Amino acid sequence: MFFWRQQYLYLAALAVLAGGLAASAAEIPEGPAVAGFRVTHTLKVGRAPHGIRFSPDGTKALVVLAGEGKVAVVDLGQMKVLTKLAAGKLPLDLVALSPPGGGPGQWVVSQFLDGTTLIGMSETAQPMPGPWTVGKGPSLFTPDTVQGKTYITSEFADELTLFDTRAAKILGHFPTCKQPYPADVTPDGVLAFVPCRGDGMVAVIDLLNQKTAATVPVGQKLEGGALTRDGVSYIAASGGTNEVVYVNTAAYEVTARVAEGIGPRPFSVATTLDGRYALANNSGGDTLSILDVAGRRVIGRLKVGKQPIVVRMHPDGRRVLVANEVSDSLNVIELPPPPQAQAPSPARPNEVIVVGTIHGEHRTSKRYSLDVLRGLVRAIKPDYVLAEIPPNRFDKAQEQFLAGQTIVEPRVRVFPEYVDVMFPLSKEMGFQIIPTAGWNQPMHTFRNEALKRLSEDSARAAEWKAYQEAQAKSEAALKAGGMPDDPRYIHSDAYDNALEIDLKVYATFDKDLGTGGWETINKAHYANIVRALDAHRGEGKRFLITYGAGHKGWFLRQLRQRSDIKVLDVAPFLK
Repeated sequence: MFFWRQQYLYLAALAVLAGGLAASAAEIPEGPAVAGFRVTHTLKVGRAPHGIRFSPDGTKALVVLAGEGKVAVVDLGQMKVLTKLAAGKLPLDLVALSPPGGGPGQWVVSQFLDGTTLIGMSETAQPMPGPWTVGKGPSLFTPDTVQGKTYITSEFADELTLFDTRAAKILGHFPTCKQPYPADVTPDGVLAFVPCRGDGMVAVIDLLNQKTAATVPVGQKLEGGALTRDGVSYIAASGGTNEVVYVNTAAYEVTARVAEGIGPRPFSVATTLDGRYALANNSGGDTLSILDVAGRRVIGRLKVGKQPIVVRMHPDGRRVLVANEVSDSLNVIELPPPPQAQAPSPARPNEVIVVGTIHGEHRTSKRYSLDVLRGLVRAIKPDYVLAEIPPNRFDKAQEQFLAGQTIVEPRVRVFPEYVDVMFPLSKEMGFQIIPTAGWNQPMHTFRNEALKRLSEDSARAAEWKAYQEAQAKSEAALKAGGMPDDPRYIHSDAYDNALEIDLKVYATFDKDLGTGGWETINKAHYANIVRALDAHRGEGKRFLITYGAGHKGWFLRQLRQRSDIKVLDVAPFLK
C-alpha cells in the first residue's frame, strides 16, 4: 500500500521515485491556499502516518502510524496528539466496529507485515474480538462503511474481503485483478471498483450477484480511486502516467483522462461530500491536485507535506485530513463552502406533474400512443423532465442524440418515451432532462433470478400463490375500472388503487429481491427525484416526472407531503 513495503525503507523508495518522475509544467495555481481550499493546520503525528478515521462525535482523528505500529489519537480542537495506542505489526488502516458487533472505541486494524491478519484494537480495557484471517497484504479499507459493511483489498492475494462491522466477522472474499489497491463501493453495496497496480486494470465486482462484472484497462500503476458522489464515474489514479482517469460506472469504459495539473505519482482520489471536487494526492511530491469533477479539469494544486499518502474526508463535509508519509505529518484542510442555496419562496413554489408511461406499449397503443404522449408534454410545457434514466447512463444517450445518431445506450433505448419523445422535444422546447432512476443492471439480474427461485421454492409456495392471486385480482380491477392503456384512466386514483392490490403483495418479497425490491427501488428513485427538486427549490418552475405508470401512485403519496411544491393533475393537459 505504500512505497517501502518490500524493504520497509520508504526514504530510499522516495528517492528512486523522485528521480523517475517529472512535475507537471502546466500553469496551474499552487500554494497552501488555492481555489477556496486552505491548509489550516499541520501537525507532527509520528512515523509514516497512513489511514485516518474519526471518533463518532468528530472531535478526534485516529491516525495509523505504520512506522511505529501504533495509532495516534489526535484532538482536532487542540490539534495535538492525546495518546498512542498499540496497533500491531505494520498497521495501515482501521475501521470502527459498530453495535451490536462492538462497543464505543473498538476498531479493526489491518496488518500488512504479518501478511494475513486484521486485529482488534480498543481505546479502553474492554475485550476485543478477532483476529481475522484475510489474504496476504491487507492494506486500506474502503473510505466509507456501506450499510454496516467495509471492504479491504489484499495486495498479494489478488483478493477483496467483505467485513461486517456490526457482526465483527468476515462475510466473503472476491477475486480481483493483479495487485489490488484500495477499493470503493457504491452506496447501495452493489458494485466494488478495485484499481490494480499489477496489470493497470480496474476490476468491477458485482457484489450482489457475486461475480466479476468487468475488468477495465485504465492506465499504469493504478493505486487508488474513488466514485463520484453522483455515482456516474469512478476516478482512478494512474501513478505510472501521472493522470486520473474517469470510468463510467454503467458501461465500464474510460470516458476521460486528465493529465494537466496532476503532479508526480497520483496515488489515490477522494471526493468532497458535496460532489463538486475530487482530490488526487501526488505522492511523488507534496501537493494535492484539486479537480472540478463535472468539468473534468484540475483547478489548482494545494501544498501539503511530503508524500501525501491517505486523504480522508471529515464527516462534517467541511474539512479533509491528509496523512503525509515522509513528513510524518497530518494536514487539516478547510474546504470551500457549498454554493448558497436559494431560499424557498412561498410565492414561487415549483409545480410538479407525474406522468405514468407504458414504455414499449406506447408504440402499439392508439389511446396512449407516442403522438398522444408528445401532445401531452407540449401541453404541460415543462422546464425540467425528471426521467427514469440512471444518471450513469444519461451522458452516453445524450451524446448519441446530440450527434444525430440513433440512441443505442442499452437501458435508454428500451424506452420509446425518451428516445422518440423526450429527447427530440427537449431540443424543440428547451427543457432540461434530469436522470433520476435508481436502477442498475446487477440489481435487475439479481431480482429476476430471485423471482425465479421464489417461484420454484416449495417452501414458499403459499406466498407465491398469494402473489399470483393478487396479480389476477389487480388485473381484473384494472379492466373493471377502464381501459388499461387509456391515459385518463392511467392518471386516476382508481388505476393506482387497482395496481396496489398486486404491488402490496409484491413488496413482501423485498428482502428476497435485494436492491430491486419494490419499496427499495422506489426509495432509490425517489431519493434522486428529491435531490433534483431540492436543487431547484423556490424557482417557480414546472417539473414533469416520467416513470412507468406503476411507480406513479408511490411517488404521488410522497410528493403530496411536501409543502414547497404544488402537485398538478394530469387530466387538464390531456386533449
